[in-house]
Amino acid sequence: MKTKLFVIGKPIKHSRSPIIHNFWIEKYSLNASYNKLEVEKTEIKDLIQKVRDGKIQGLNITIPYKKMMTDFVDEVEESAIRSNAINTIYKVRDKIIGANTDGIGFISSLEKDLSFNIDSNTNVMCIGAGGAAYGIVSSLIDLNPNIIRIINRTKSSGIKLIKHFEKFTQSRQLFETTLLGSNLIDDVDLLVNCTSCGMDGKNPLAIVLTSMKKKSLVYDIVYEPSITPLMRLAMDNKLKNTNGFYMLARQAAESFYRWFGIMPEDSHVNEIIKILKR
Repeated sequence: MKTKLFVIGKPIKHSRSPIIHNFWIEKYSLNASYNKLEVEKTEIKDLIQKVRDGKIQGLNITIPYKKMMTDFVDEVEESAIRSNAINTIYKVRDKIIGANTDGIGFISSLEKDLSFNIDSNTNVMCIGAGGAAYGIVSSLIDLNPNIIRIINRTKSSGIKLIKHFEKFTQSRQLFETTLLGSNLIDDVDLLVNCTSCGMDGKNPLAIVLTSMKKKSLVYDIVYEPSITPLMRLAMDNKLKNTNGFYMLARQAAESFYRWFGIMPEDSHVNEIIKILKR
């Protein structure tokens, strides 16, 4: 009997996850299928019960359900506690576990795909203080960068994020927060767009990159369009840049490992990235 997996959310039609996971399912000759499923909040409890009963192998969670999933699981990985959200559901023995693979997927993409390593001299700027920023910062803090600067339209959201992560870092020195439009960018080594600005080419970010260091990296987690407005701005300033395909593939690999105990080989991750870029 074929094992079933789903990515759930509302809306869900935009998801590229089935392309990724079904490629690896075929690559590793697994008797499984992965599909999109648009669901209402009232349907989540029944889906979790199907995971518990073994009728579903696992789930990915996307907007708008990531934050509420803690109500439906038995245990939560440290990754999900830190990021305040769950994007992966899997079963270990009789326990339903919630994880968040976004942060580790982001860091993995930096190191394996973009040859960018973070150390104690690295200054990071994250644009946005929503769910994606929480996921990314949750893994960034393990690498002890010099600064993580949160830039956001409302300062209160940036402060809220910082207070959340101070519990895990025991340090106030790591973080700074400022408003979007403040151009504190001349010392930044890694700029990460953690918002949906630029998605479908709409609402480009109001940011100036002219003073950014030429060896720095501009990372836009948006991947529709494949060349985002922020990436075009980076190109105009001759800065290294990328969209979100690498992170998408690497976080998916972490989910795949939790369901099947198989970590997709780098060559197979690279294959799916090429497919996504077509």
